Amino acid sequence: MKYCPTCKKIITNDAQICDSCSKSLTDISAESVVTVATVKGRSVSFIENALKDEGIPCHFAKTDGNIYNDLNAKVNAESDFSLLVPFEYYNKAFNICLGIGIVEPEDRLIEETEVSDDTTTKTYEEKFEEKNGVKHRTWQMIWMIIFIVAGCLIIWGIDFIAEFIKSFFI
Repeated sequence: MKYCPTCKKIITNDAQICDSCSKSLTDISAESVVTVATVKGRSVSFIENALKDEGIPCHFAKTDGNIYNDLNAKVNAESDFSLLVPFEYYNKAFNICLGIGIVEPEDRLIEETEVSDDTTTKTYEEKFEEKNGVKHRTWQMIWMIIFIVAGCLIIWGIDFIAEFIKSFFI
């Protein structure tokens, strides 16, 4: 599968040149930034929040090439913006856009099985262990033990102070 690095469109046929911008195509990788849909400026912030809530990195570019910013979307509420996401998140982003109603099922350019979705299937604990090399449960237990010890020290400290004060008055 190929995509155009200039206009960020996925090309599903065997072409070597982009239909839109006449630039040469390159092989697509998981990190390649691709266009999911074209949206109006008034809905950019809503879509951006929906995608970011699901952990999907995204940004918007005006169809004329300028990068999205809040002022740009407010001033150009009727302008078209391209929704760009890394290729590995294409299907997940497409499904969210499908739920919102900005794309149609037949607009899908790739099948769900074509993109490896390994990063999104890992649990929080698996990601933590992969990143830190230590089981998350181990850290939870250590913090519980520290909390219990601190609680005991506070209680013993209060008892000691109470006994100390009682010794002056008795």
